[in-house]
Amino acid sequence: MRKLILPAAALAFAPIPLAAQEAPAAASEAAPLADMAEQMRDPERQRELAMLAQTMTEILLDMPIAPLAQAAAEMAGEQARQVDPDLTLRKMVPEAGRVSEAIGRNAPQAMQAAGTMASAMAAMAPALREMAEQMARALPERK
Repeated sequence: MRKLILPAAALAFAPIPLAAQEAPAAASEAAPLADMAEQMRDPERQRELAMLAQTMTEILLDMPIAPLAQAAAEMAGEQARQVDPDLTLRKMVPEAGRVSEAIGRNAPQAMQAAGTMASAMAAMAPALREMAEQMARALPERK
C-alpha cells in the first residue's frame, strides 16, 4: 500500500511545479527590462548619469578637431584640409556650451521616460512573445 501512495502523491502534485515554473520563466525573461526600468527611474541614478553626460559633452567640446578631420578625410579617401591644431568645437561655435547644460538639465526627464517605457515593455514581454509564436504558427512554412 505504501508503495502506491508515494507515486500517487507524486502524480497528484506534479502539475504544481510545472505551473510554477511557467510564471518565473516569463518573469525572468522580463527581469532585465524591469531592472533597467527601476534604475532609470531612480533619481540618484538620473543625477549621476546626467552629470556624467554633461561632463563628457564638456570634454568633447574642448577636444581638438584636427585629428578627427584628418581621420575623416583618410576614411573618405580624400586629402585633409589644414585645420588649426588648437581648434575645438567650443571655439568654432561658442554657443555649443549650451548643449552640455541642456543635456544635464534634460537627461533626468529623458531617463524617467525611458524607464517608464522599459517597464511597460517588461510587462508586455510575455504577451508579445505569445503573439510572435501565434504569428509563426499561422504563417505558412518557407520552402
